[in-house]
Amino acid sequence: MTEPKPQPTDDEEPQTGPRVIELEKFSAMDFEAPIASSDCVDCAKLGHLYGKAIPAEEEDANSETAEVFRLLGAVCQIHFKPNDRAEPYGPMTVFDGKRSIIPGDLKGKQNDVFAELAPKVQNPGLRARLADIAWYNDRKLVACAQQAISAYCESVQLVFDGKAQLYLEKQNAASRGACDFLRRACQIAAATGWKGLKAATPKTLIAAIEANAHQSEDCNGYLHIGELALDYGIVDPATVAKNAESLAVTNETAPHISQDLWELAARGYHQAKQPDESNRCMTSAAECYVTMAAAANYKGMTAASWLMDAIKGLRQIPNTKERRDELEGLLREAQASIADEMGTFSTEINIGDLVDHARDAVAGLTLAQALAKFANLERAPEPEALREEVQKRAAESPISSIIPMTIHDDDGKVVSKSPGLAIAGEDDETAIQHLIARNEGMRRQLAVSGMFEPARRLIMAEHPLDQTHFEPILAMSPLVPADRISLYAQGFARYFGGDLISAVHILVPQMENSLRYVLKQAGVDASKIQKDMTQENRTLPVMIDRDREALEEIFGEAIVFEIDNLFLFRGGPTLRHRVAHGMISGGECYSEDAVYACWFIFRLCCLPLFDHWQQVMDAMAELDR
Repeated sequence: MTEPKPQPTDDEEPQTGPRVIELEKFSAMDFEAPIASSDCVDCAKLGHLYGKAIPAEEEDANSETAEVFRLLGAVCQIHFKPNDRAEPYGPMTVFDGKRSIIPGDLKGKQNDVFAELAPKVQNPGLRARLADIAWYNDRKLVACAQQAISAYCESVQLVFDGKAQLYLEKQNAASRGACDFLRRACQIAAATGWKGLKAATPKTLIAAIEANAHQSEDCNGYLHIGELALDYGIVDPATVAKNAESLAVTNETAPHISQDLWELAARGYHQAKQPDESNRCMTSAAECYVTMAAAANYKGMTAASWLMDAIKGLRQIPNTKERRDELEGLLREAQASIADEMGTFSTEINIGDLVDHARDAVAGLTLAQALAKFANLERAPEPEALREEVQKRAAESPISSIIPMTIHDDDGKVVSKSPGLAIAGEDDETAIQHLIARNEGMRRQLAVSGMFEPARRLIMAEHPLDQTHFEPILAMSPLVPADRISLYAQGFARYFGGDLISAVHILVPQMENSLRYVLKQAGVDASKIQKDMTQENRTLPVMIDRDREALEEIFGEAIVFEIDNLFLFRGGPTLRHRVAHGMISGGECYSEDAVYACWFIFRLCCLPLFDHWQQVMDAMAELDR
């Protein structure tokens, strides 16, 4: 972990990251020795190999060789996210105000060294990373841009030819990892005006992989390469549309993959200016939701969610009212069984051994298994048990319970008062809720420090994780509307990556929208009529007040009670109010309450899926193909 500190020089751009390693040190040694025997071109795996090559002994670990390996390992493990055009690189980890390095930390002399070193690197994956970072930091290094484009394409070509592999052996040239390489190559080529000898290489390679993915009926791979081909206009959009459509109708295609293929086909026809064909494919995509609802026997929240998604998709398409009316009848039948859908799950733990328990729970598992365990590390306590605990502590320590409390905001204003339990009179319930909030704060602190954070860090260490890994879970979760999947996925990716500022500001507002969405699935109108006869969606406080009974029928009393305590109650963190009104500071986003809230929202999305987690595992396994 690094916390960059400026090291200005008199005549050059300051170096902000680790101590500069001169080119001579690289030239004096075999700096590719740790990766020389590997046929992998994925930097995430190369970074692990460099890490293993660093000696454990203190004296050797501080040698120049170890220093070079340590720098290259860190550079390999910078978070690569080419789908984020504004910031294609980011820190792999963020913790306690510190983070791992990013390209900006290497500006200056080290960047110049990388620019000279890149052409000498044999492994095309490492060569692409060094050349890309050099150009990313200094756009005047056009030669580095060309080297990066060439190296990215060479890496994918080797995978295509079966001579190299990505992070996982089964990943092919149409897999997400390979398409990330090609996407970055296209980004660099576009930024440089598609000029130079190497600029046409990604276009030729993408066209070849697109044709091969279609011919080999690689449905999941075609989604990646087809989208990339449309993004940069590399393959005729009508051809992509026809190929995607032909794969979508294959009997072997799972409904959720078929739906994505239909949507890709619709996009292709739209770009080809064939609106009727685009609408036809969008209709087929909506019908995939119906197929998934049928697999759930048109019962429960999951089926209701899929039927609502189908109806929503059909609303964009002309002449579908009759079909929508038919689906609305099925939706009402599904809604009738929602109250029985939500179950409770628990994990027995040794309180004195929380950290070991959390790590053991998620270690050595597939990503899908680890995420299920992570979501199940804790559960919302029953309100009655919380009240009994408060009364028990009050009997044991009466003084701490009878003293009135006041809660102040950052400006010193009193935002809430507790009258004290023994002198509360008719306000006993208010005093009890304040004491519950105090106890819950301690429980959340223990859960975050002892379980969630150790488990989160271990998951991130064992799995290359980004927002696409959450999309299968969110696509199946009845809490997440189809148009919010990418938002939720980004929020959870930020949370697991340690960027709590982004995670909190994405997830907390989206949870409020999801509660309205769930109420609508259950047939409850989550809107209110204003005096001027306009309608407005109910806010979270109004839903908890007026629709609490309906929410408790869906989620159970414990979850609704925790939502109230964590997000609304003025004696608690009031996260909803503080986020909605811009009152939460950056530091508070890293508080135990905020971290707990992100975990709680993740668990809420997973909760209805635990009985169907094998489907989640199958869908996530497709991501690595």
